[in-house]
Amino acid sequence: MRYRFGVFELDLVQRELRRTGEPLAVQPQVFALLAYLVRERARAVSKRELLEALWPDAVVTESSLQRLVSLARSALGSEGHDVIRTLTGHGYRCVAPVEELPSAATSSVPPGSAGLSFRPRYAKSGEVHVAYATLGRGDVDVVLVLGWAFPMEAMFTLPEAHRALDAFAEHARVVVFDKRGMGMSDRVKELPSLDQRLDDLRAVLDAVRSERAILVGISEGGPLSIAFAAAHPERVAGLLLVGTFPRMASDHDYPHGWKRSEFGRLKGYVSQSWGAGATLLALIPSAEQPRLAAWASASERSGASPGAALDLLEMNARIDVRDRLAQVRAPTIVLHAGGDRVTSVENGRYLAAHIPGARLRELEGDDHAFLFAGQPLVVEAVAELLAEENERRRA
Repeated sequence: MRYRFGVFELDLVQRELRRTGEPLAVQPQVFALLAYLVRERARAVSKRELLEALWPDAVVTESSLQRLVSLARSALGSEGHDVIRTLTGHGYRCVAPVEELPSAATSSVPPGSAGLSFRPRYAKSGEVHVAYATLGRGDVDVVLVLGWAFPMEAMFTLPEAHRALDAFAEHARVVVFDKRGMGMSDRVKELPSLDQRLDDLRAVLDAVRSERAILVGISEGGPLSIAFAAAHPERVAGLLLVGTFPRMASDHDYPHGWKRSEFGRLKGYVSQSWGAGATLLALIPSAEQPRLAAWASASERSGASPGAALDLLEMNARIDVRDRLAQVRAPTIVLHAGGDRVTSVENGRYLAAHIPGARLRELEGDDHAFLFAGQPLVVEAVAELLAEENERRRA
């Protein structure tokens, strides 16, 4: 859904606030505040309601809400000074005339699907707010650890991805989150370390009270999942590694990673053309690209800013979890496409050969994230790991 008020447009799917068509840089919580007040514009919203909606898992004071309102007004500037009205002693209300507009991305999500009720929450990892969402119910949790700058919201706005979420949610509670520095999570001033990202995942699991979970590590999310499984074996019921690697950069003793020239080309794209959607379309090069162009472009922009994307790429270039593979004790399935153009299939073969008991399943084609041709294999693998965990609990 999109809303227009004055010279502004609020796009809930692409998570953008625009002035005369140009995106404005706003903090995730500022966007969430504006979206809430615009949706509830027919009434005054109390301070208590806003505190519970915007900080559901944290105790904050009214001064935090006041600062957020001040930031929202600053973002709107003089042209939007009368959009938010303060109701002394009660709360706030959006008083600008608002026009509802259709959203192309929303129309692509199947009617009645869980994506229409997508509502992020926040876990605290140190001083960083990590955005997450859940859907479905079950005795076992399935946590998706997404790659690079792929935002969790993109899983709800792409029909193929959403079907996978719905399939998982039939038998489990599904948890998705945005790693620090991307999506709806806080941007950070320094390059995040792997250990910090491990703590972000721990914070999300703690926030949803998950004691044991199946981790689905996709692309760059794979090394993080592997490292977490090695560090916290008691909390990982299963490990599904999709189109991923133990080390991203090529080296003399690991020729399967990215070459320096490949990093250079990607950095050039991020610096000059970020937002065109090329990094998302590269995940599925043989799919119907024209249909996916708008989704890819919006998802790339909402995933990270160009600067944040470059920082994340720099962090990824340093990833190397080869020394942790032998420490993984969780049942592990490795899925990799033989024609994967993002991550060579040799990476998947290496993982399967070095993780104790890992099962390798290769798919013909180039479906890097297994969202298209490979999706049945992902659903089948998750079901297999769920069955094994349920059997373990009954024993």
